[in-house]
Amino acid sequence: MRILPLSNKESLKEFLSITFHDLREPLRAIRAGAEKMGESCDSSDEKVARNLRFVTDGADRLEGLIRNLADFSTEELREMEHVSVPLDRALLDAKNHLAAELSRNNAVLTNDPLPVIQGDFHALSLLFRCLIDNACKFRGQAAPAIYVAANQTPQEWIVSVRDNGMGFDPQYREQIFKPFERLSGKKYPGSGLGLTMAKRIVERHGGRIWAESRPDQGSVFSFSLSSNIAA
Repeated sequence: MRILPLSNKESLKEFLSITFHDLREPLRAIRAGAEKMGESCDSSDEKVARNLRFVTDGADRLEGLIRNLADFSTEELREMEHVSVPLDRALLDAKNHLAAELSRNNAVLTNDPLPVIQGDFHALSLLFRCLIDNACKFRGQAAPAIYVAANQTPQEWIVSVRDNGMGFDPQYREQIFKPFERLSGKKYPGSGLGLTMAKRIVERHGGRIWAESRPDQGSVFSFSLSSNIAA
């Protein structure tokens, strides 16, 4: 991928910030209009109620897509830091960001001791957020149980995020990292960018990411971080 000069990057960041802000304005109008229609219509009319749900659900999906696109583009254009990052702190930061989602799903998140590596704290926290959020979205009938572990090889650290969710057919293990790919269509929330963002963050750290899964048997997302280890 061609690297933009810093001045061009800043111009693009400003353009995207304005664009995403302006895209949210009509969404607010749509939501406000739907609320007023709901107040003025017969609440017992199931057809009207269903159509209003279609409008609000569509607005919710579009808002989520805009938010994820903003996160993705901001992360892609941001200059990464290379500092000592305790992964347990990055995981805790991710957990705090997702506190409402974890609580709503009665999810339990546990982890082994994690290493300190050279990288970007914000990006690594976002990486954990993407994988944990994915486990909550594609949960099974049982409450999500998410377990984070790390193992060291002579060349790198392998970090794994295991869940007990619905899993997926192994033939899709590459497809799930492509932008806007959602194996379950619109049945589950999300934009299809979370795993793409996770993959890009790992690649920017010089690593790779992969997934192992079976339908109804949960999933394990693993990623490598280079051997440039601080501790």
